[in-house]
Amino acid sequence: MNPGIVFTEKYLKLMFKQLRDATPEEVQEELEHCRRENRRPVRIPRYFRGFFTEEKFAASTGFEMQVFRHDHASHKLILYLHGGAFIYPPVFFHWRFLHDLALRTHCDALLPVYPKSPEYDCEYSVQTVLSFYRSISESGQYNEIHLVGDSAGACLCLIVAQEAHKNGWQKPATTTLLSPCVDLSHTKEKEMRALQGKDDMLQLDRVITLNAIWQGKLPAKHPWVSPVFGDFSGVDNLSVYYGSDEILQPDDLFLKETYEKAGKTGHFQEFEGMFHTFVMFPIPQGFKATREIAATIKKGQLQ
Repeated sequence: MNPGIVFTEKYLKLMFKQLRDATPEEVQEELEHCRRENRRPVRIPRYFRGFFTEEKFAASTGFEMQVFRHDHASHKLILYLHGGAFIYPPVFFHWRFLHDLALRTHCDALLPVYPKSPEYDCEYSVQTVLSFYRSISESGQYNEIHLVGDSAGACLCLIVAQEAHKNGWQKPATTTLLSPCVDLSHTKEKEMRALQGKDDMLQLDRVITLNAIWQGKLPAKHPWVSPVFGDFSGVDNLSVYYGSDEILQPDDLFLKETYEKAGKTGHFQEFEGMFHTFVMFPIPQGFKATREIAATIKKGQLQ
């Protein structure tokens, strides 16, 4: 096995062990910690400070959102919505991945820090992100907008793609989802539990707890909570990358089935032996997927 993969898997086991094995009380402590942390401004990691600049966006919800720009003076935009279980700010690997993708495509790239749970729920956060996307659409600045997101951020990307069509905003040229979490009603819970022993990052019961808090007052199958139940009629050029060893793999297969039932053809690629959001990590499979994503963005449609 590639040494980079071995190192990454060991790193993930150590980093996520405490979270995977957390008691309900420890989960509540973690939520309160996240509430405090999310009130603080996000800082650009030192390594990337020469590449990203910070902007502010006042959303229609009243939320002032930090937005980080990787500027290439391009008429193409990558809008990247980061993951983190709806509670965590972007981490080093989000910055690394977006930096790599921006350099490969020579596109402008934006990373907005959207409102997080438990301080804010799904409805408020989605409205904030949609307000941001609408402002980009109405500015007419970009000929192409490419949505990219991982995990929880991928959920938001799919919602944005559906709402852009519904509201007559500029449609994304492509939408790329990395290990997306798109069904918070957990239709495939049985299949997900069967994969729990292989997943070193996510613990299903903890995921269910966090998803319920994010859901707020909306029904579990509301399209803003679980976009797999949304309208795919205007969602074109969809790419989904996921690993065989993550508990969200059944969700991603369910998304594929639903998308194809809507009469659509997308690019769904499962990487054998790979873990949740593997694309963001500096390993051969991650680089391979990133090259494919960059090629798709440069062409403006699926390869």
